[in-house]
Amino acid sequence: MSKKDKKIAVEITDSQVAVSGSQVAGYHLTIGKKNIGEIAEIDEKFAVVEKGEITIFFKTLEKAVESVIENYNLTH
Repeated sequence: MSKKDKKIAVEITDSQVAVSGSQVAGYHLTIGKKNIGEIAEIDEKFAVVEKGEITIFFKTLEKAVESVIENYNLTH
């Protein structure tokens, strides 16, 4: 018996993200009402932010979003 693929909508909203005590432009990623990650836009690069600290930089928003979703899927 195979499982059907369950489609889950990830919502990306513009917001201010706290990075090392300062607020920068960025995005919040949510599934339903649960916040799954934050991405900050710094010097035309996109940084994945966890607990107020930058973990990794990406050149495109799409790659940063993929990273956040992968990390969420691995830990939940």
